[in-house]
Amino acid sequence: MPSSQELLLELQHIVDRPIRVMVVCGTHNRAILRYDLRERLPRNLELVAGPGCTVCVMPAGHIDAFVKIAKQPDVITTTCEDLLQVRGTRESLASIRAQGALVEVISTPRDSLAIAEANPDKIIVYPAVGFEATAPGIAEVILDAASRGIDNFCVIPSIRLLPPTLDSLLDDPHLSIDGLLCSDHINSLSDTEAYTTLAQKHHLACCIAGFEQEDILRCLLNMVKQIRSGVTQVDNLSAVVYSSEEYRKAKKMVAEVFFAVDTIWRGIGIIEESGFVIRDELSLYDATRRFNVRLPDEEIQCQCICGMIMSGLGLPPDCPDFGKACTIEHPIGPCMLSVEGICASYYNYTLEHGRPAAQPLHG
Repeated sequence: MPSSQELLLELQHIVDRPIRVMVVCGTHNRAILRYDLRERLPRNLELVAGPGCTVCVMPAGHIDAFVKIAKQPDVITTTCEDLLQVRGTRESLASIRAQGALVEVISTPRDSLAIAEANPDKIIVYPAVGFEATAPGIAEVILDAASRGIDNFCVIPSIRLLPPTLDSLLDDPHLSIDGLLCSDHINSLSDTEAYTTLAQKHHLACCIAGFEQEDILRCLLNMVKQIRSGVTQVDNLSAVVYSSEEYRKAKKMVAEVFFAVDTIWRGIGIIEESGFVIRDELSLYDATRRFNVRLPDEEIQCQCICGMIMSGLGLPPDCPDFGKACTIEHPIGPCMLSVEGICASYYNYTLEHGRPAAQPLHG
């Protein structure tokens, strides 16, 4: 396998014109900053961000709904740690936990079911926040609860689908994206079909890769070669491999539990059929129906340019508040709220580590 230095040298040699690649996943953006790749790549190879942080695109009103349900008597809310500190319009799950609400941090949705079995006198509520890759695991737990008659467990469905949102963003003629760098998370639901459609429709080079430095560089090299050859396809360089039977099972479970609806993305707006909700026949496991709490479809305007950043039209240094009014300790915009957010990544790997921030994008 070529070393990272050899891959960088090859990229320097073959990038002979401006190329713009959207880095879809927040974990990839963080890795790129950790390895200082933007500063080491050819000048003509430009990496922009995408909407790939589930916490960042979560509207404040949805967090308010999570908080409202978590305050109900005899409710235990189970959540991933990344969501715990995220504020809605006023409060977060962490702040109400400090006031006495029952909120537990878990690693997987299945942990919620174990807590439900151990606490039959409580209702266990799991805010299902994530992209489509999380849907099979959540669907499996809901179906398991239904088959075993566990009725004190339910989910707040807040799953978002990246392909329709990317499709909408790529329709913007000012974006001029040549390729999509995708994470190997998309393998879990056979999303390669959706990305193949995106590649063909928008004339893109796409590549799926892991999160190590060499993984990312091999993926970028693959895309540059696709672009130079005029190829529009999805290549999978990930080490994650699922069998056709695993794909079939995952898609079947998701179809049994969820269907797609128009959904709001913070900083971006409402995107057609870009979110999952739970089917009527499984409404017992839908916390929004169980507690009669609506997930709002209106958007509170961002006070910064996070919407542009998540749409590939800017980077954190473009924002006048970045690192000044907006910091990790006092976030203004959604991209600073989560460790996966690109503003938080820039803050951690440029300002806090003493490296100069990348030059702002112009034009």
